[in-house]
Amino acid sequence: MEGRCLPHIPESAHPVGNGGPVVCYTHIMRVSVRNLTFGVAFIAGAGLAFPQSFEVASIRPYITDADAVGPGTVDAKIPNLNVEPGSTVTIQNLNLKNLMMLAYQVGGRQILTPTWNGDPEWTNNRFSIVAKVPAGATRAQLPVMLQALLAERFGLVVHHEQKDAPVYALEVSKPSPNLKEVDADAQATSGCVRSYGDAPGDFVANCHALTSADLVRSIQSLGPGFFDKPAVDETGLKGLYDFSLEWVMKRVAQSEGGPTIFDAVEKLGLKLSSRVRPLDVIVVDQCRKMPTDN
Repeated sequence: MEGRCLPHIPESAHPVGNGGPVVCYTHIMRVSVRNLTFGVAFIAGAGLAFPQSFEVASIRPYITDADAVGPGTVDAKIPNLNVEPGSTVTIQNLNLKNLMMLAYQVGGRQILTPTWNGDPEWTNNRFSIVAKVPAGATRAQLPVMLQALLAERFGLVVHHEQKDAPVYALEVSKPSPNLKEVDADAQATSGCVRSYGDAPGDFVANCHALTSADLVRSIQSLGPGFFDKPAVDETGLKGLYDFSLEWVMKRVAQSEGGPTIFDAVEKLGLKLSSRVRPLDVIVVDQCRKMPTDN
């Protein structure tokens, strides 16, 4: 009988034990330790389960609303999943790979898509998601719920590969980084909004209530052209922070000068250093370009 695997579960989401083991099951619930791709999680030997899906969720093609975006704002908000249990998650204007970055909590360079063959539709097709989070869920379970939603609506199947790889490690370069710490209550509006600067090719991002892990994922989405390898968080910072970034697109930086995304990060009292680290790489085995009907 064909087996299925559950989504990748962060250690803090495991209700028992130390986390980390990955549970696969068949339809008759025969359990083995393997990679985790989708389903409802039962911990082997414990008989326990926890919420693995949104109460209700819709995914629709995204249609640009110029009035809602506002003058001078790039039509992209870099969201995250720092929302309260029982609330509604709203995600707009992201393609499938962007959604996977959120779901698996990694940068785009950690997602490999060998079956997409450079087809531009995978990048150009963008989506809006509105989903209700169960009241009994924890924040650590939200990425798992998004993984399950992508598996259900896009038929997304992935596997994980572990390898040592070159990365950019985000590190603290000053004793007191230029980050404004905010209360956990601020997570209701957590995310980055990217706007145009004063000159062509200039960008500004105002980010609110992000963790350092959110920060490292966001900069890879805000300035993807600057990253030839994945970036990982090694700051050790534990809070939620407000900050702003100013940079120019890579082409402008190379031809005319101006701050790169790396320069913008350094102004925060942080730095991106080249390192070699063990890396979890998500490989897409199959998926559909468009989701099934809601």
